[in-house]
Amino acid sequence: MATATTAASAATASAATILRPGAANLDTVDNRRVEGIVVRPARRISATFACVVLAILLAAACTPAGTAASGATATAGAPDPQNATYAIEKQTVTLANGRAEREAAPGSATKVVTTLADQRVTGDVDGDGRPDTVVILVQQPGGSGTFYYVAVLLNASGGATATPAVLLGDRIKVNALRLDGRIVVVDLLDRSAGQPLTASPSVSVTKRFSVDKGSLLAQ
Repeated sequence: MATATTAASAATASAATILRPGAANLDTVDNRRVEGIVVRPARRISATFACVVLAILLAAACTPAGTAASGATATAGAPDPQNATYAIEKQTVTLANGRAEREAAPGSATKVVTTLADQRVTGDVDGDGRPDTVVILVQQPGGSGTFYYVAVLLNASGGATATPAVLLGDRIKVNALRLDGRIVVVDLLDRSAGQPLTASPSVSVTKRFSVDKGSLLAQ
């Protein structure tokens, strides 16, 4: 507060210097007529303006550093899925900017590529009051398959933790990812039983999952 008072005093002195150039002349003018115009004292207007400036400076000086003047406080957001570690088929996959790549086998030219799909949704799915992030992961192991998984990045008190990813299908089309309360809902297109994987997916399927003890369970 001492710092705020010092700053305000200096600001008042500066304001007085700026606001009262030629103050001696203004003080001597008292309702006299100059070329037919009545000149009113300017002392009161200058003093009022200086008080306004002083009040603003005091308010700014007394606001704690790093705190919004409106009193708003930051709240923890949902985990960032772009740079997180997931478990896919018992393999640990760490994404960097939404992508991971590794050798299919030591020394192999074939790469296993995992990417984060566009579909994602946030919400409290485990009931702890913190927002979680639900994602779709796409993994291409180097052959003809393209496997789609759903996983939840839980906003745990000790840091973000992913549920083991659950397979949705091979070469399917995910249309939507949403939450129904705490239930994860995936709308997708798949194939009828017996259809070859080369056929375009056209059968509408809705899959539902819930989080239980850190895992995704089908409903």
